[in-house]
Amino acid sequence: MAQGKVASLGPIKQHTFLKNMGIDVRLKVLLDKSNEPSVRQQLLQGYDMLMNPKKMGERFNFFALLPHERLEGGRHQRNARQSKPFASLVAGFSELAWQ
Repeated sequence: MAQGKVASLGPIKQHTFLKNMGIDVRLKVLLDKSNEPSVRQQLLQGYDMLMNPKKMGERFNFFALLPHERLEGGRHQRNARQSKPFASLVAGFSELAWQ
């Protein structure tokens, strides 16, 4: 139904997507704000469950379908895996860059 109408990004592994979304920075902020050992342990266990390749990190994938106009310069890129990577305007599908 969506063929030719939308561009697809991904799929990419969950750990890559979450890293691109800044999960490491978020974890650091939460750990820095927490003084309770049990909360810190829960945060680290949750991070491990989401990011560990043997757990959810490589078992789950993310992909996005969006209008072609949303991509850089309106390029009609059908699948990000099949061609040269580009700076995505879609959060999580390229490395997080701090400016």
